[in-house]
Amino acid sequence: MKRVIRKGTFETNSSAVHSLVISPDGLEPSNLPMDADGYITINFGNFGEYDEGITTFDQEMKLRYIATECFYLNNWDTYIEDFYPWKCVCDAVCKYSGAKGIRLGSAIEPELNHQVQPEYGELKFCSYYDEDSVINFIFNKYIGIKMSHD
Repeated sequence: MKRVIRKGTFETNSSAVHSLVISPDGLEPSNLPMDADGYITINFGNFGEYDEGITTFDQEMKLRYIATECFYLNNWDTYIEDFYPWKCVCDAVCKYSGAKGIRLGSAIEPELNHQVQPEYGELKFCSYYDEDSVINFIFNKYIGIKMSHD
């Protein structure tokens, strides 16, 4: 099977392969809340019940979503600071934003609707081991999350 690389996306001539290409044209500067010491401070999110649905392109909400996913991937443990996927996300966000680190508050109990909880050690919307994927997901104004359930 022939493999062609176009703008960083692998494509094949198979009709069973689909690709999602995200343009970096929508990247915006960070507007994440940063304290005087240079740390981004966020809480986990409560994304459990959205009867009417919500769509967000907000950088903080997208980072809170990833933190909440990491809570579930870390066996429902709120201490994710040393959890490898979260450390990768933090490294990418700090590199892009210029922050020294990310501090997690505990004002909100982490919650995701049971139908969207991450499985198999992977985040739903970006690959934690791919810095560009994390940066695009959080800082690209054209990438949002639509949350609703039946």
